Amino acid sequence: MKFYEYGEKNAHVIVMLPGSFCPASALEYLYKDLEDMFHVIIPDYNGHYEGGGSFTTRHNEADQIRKYLKKKGIDSVCMVYGQSMGSEVGMELASQLIKSGVKVGCCFFDGAPMITLSKPYKLFMYYKFRTMIRMMNNKSIDDVIQWKFLNKFTNGDTESVRPMIESLIKIAPVISDKSIRNETECCYTFDFPNMTEEMQRNIYFLYAKDEKACKTCYRLVKKAYPRARFKVLNGYGHLTYSVKCQSEYVKLLKKVCKAHTIDK
Repeated sequence: MKFYEYGEKNAHVIVMLPGSFCPASALEYLYKDLEDMFHVIIPDYNGHYEGGGSFTTRHNEADQIRKYLKKKGIDSVCMVYGQSMGSEVGMELASQLIKSGVKVGCCFFDGAPMITLSKPYKLFMYYKFRTMIRMMNNKSIDDVIQWKFLNKFTNGDTESVRPMIESLIKIAPVISDKSIRNETECCYTFDFPNMTEEMQRNIYFLYAKDEKACKTCYRLVKKAYPRARFKVLNGYGHLTYSVKCQSEYVKLLKKVCKAHTIDK
């Protein structure tokens, strides 16, 4: 696993976690506007760079991040932020950090697919993801952005997630079938780590009303974390609000961090 750090090292820490098959650079459009106030740490998951092996499990990826923070002497994290599958890794990371004595101010999860699905469905999604990633080899962003699969995924607004797709295309050649299988398992097998009611009040979930993650996961997440804060937006696709309304979105992240700042 590789780690990238931005901003002032003595500032409050934000750990940012990209979604499935996305490298750390997929979040550049957000962290470039956060590094002026925060110490931003973002990993490239295992299997997401040349020579990086394969993605392992949600628990192991989170544990490696936790160990990295411990090695750096970080004893408090202002925010754990996750997009899509990164939300599941993020919830596991927050749980592990709290158990190890690291203070976590808040969590912010966008488009969290927190659900456990059947083996046949996961197998179907594995083949679908594998086909998609293999088709991206030697393709341009303008070719990929026209795909019907992505158009449906983004509620007809694929152009909005151009930054993420561009970064995915760049690393598609290094993503192994094992990584694709393990990330599919991670994405669709979630066990809802226990969070106290107090911590739940510091967890924010953002969904687009028409995205599949909201339709299939919202009620499950609400049941597991009833004290958490939920915001459902109309007129957006999976993660598209963060790009289309980037300035507004960054202001929201800063506002949430400020409300849960931990004294250093």
